[in-house]
Amino acid sequence: MPSKRNVSEMYSRQILLPEIGVEGQLQLHQKKVAIVGIGAVGSVTAELLTRAGVENVIIIDRDCIEESNLQRQTLFTEGDIGKSKVNIAQEKLQKINSHSKIRAEAINLSAKNIDLLQGIDLVLDCTDNVETRFLLNDFCRKEKIPWIYAAAIRTSGYVMPILPSGPCLSCFLTPASLETCDRVGVLNTITTSIAALQVTIAFKIILGKEVEPILTYYNIWDTMSKSITVKKKQNCQTCQGNYIYLHESGWKFPIRFCSSGIFQIQGQSQDLKNIKEQWQKIGAVVDDGETLRFRNLTLFKDGRALIKADSEKEAIVAYSKYIGT
Repeated sequence: MPSKRNVSEMYSRQILLPEIGVEGQLQLHQKKVAIVGIGAVGSVTAELLTRAGVENVIIIDRDCIEESNLQRQTLFTEGDIGKSKVNIAQEKLQKINSHSKIRAEAINLSAKNIDLLQGIDLVLDCTDNVETRFLLNDFCRKEKIPWIYAAAIRTSGYVMPILPSGPCLSCFLTPASLETCDRVGVLNTITTSIAALQVTIAFKIILGKEVEPILTYYNIWDTMSKSITVKKKQNCQTCQGNYIYLHESGWKFPIRFCSSGIFQIQGQSQDLKNIKEQWQKIGAVVDDGETLRFRNLTLFKDGRALIKADSEKEAIVAYSKYIGT
């Protein structure tokens, strides 16, 4: 339990709010929260929660810090390039709030290891791919854990609380090949704004306030927002208890070609023309009419990708960055 001095001084401006108060502040200290993805949204989310006194946090990310991350991933600096995101985030969050208990997991979250989220009170989705989101959706529905979906790209983003008894992610989203920040770009003000909205909803859930299953869309460039009421979809597999992403068969795991350093990942069929145009903005592309070759990967029309990488993790990261899910 934090000291009386910590509560009264560090969080004094927050405690003054009738929405929180002393009792609410103590609830923030006690609840356990998981943040999946410490990128543009996740780094801001983690910092806001830590500064607000959410002290029991697991942060999960498979990636390392790149120079291109610094434009929007606010916890990191030039001296952090090449280092593990979660390890650096843990170090900096502890300096922000020494009372915090930050657990860092530098892993690719999958059906094999998602049980580490057992006992968590709230999960915050700050990921960069749809398959991980569907995995979280299945796990949280099965374990009756509330979670908050958040995504941002270009100049707009979405946030939605997904509660154990309400509509789930599968009720309004289907697996598809989506744009990624590495292909089409992202404005740092939208990732920060989406993170702030996600954390505000997290406060409400932690404090036991009523939260509606509203999908919020916000375009910061056009200063436009929309609220969409999501209803349960008839015959939704997850709502019916068919948790396919909790089984390895629900995932398209990379296949490694023996001794070649090449991994194959089977994804959705692709519009090669569209992807070529996006890739050409960031590097050279070889187009032979059947495949696109870009950096360390070759992409086929049927969504199959061959990726030269040192590990399965590295191959998954490359696929997520340049192709999506």
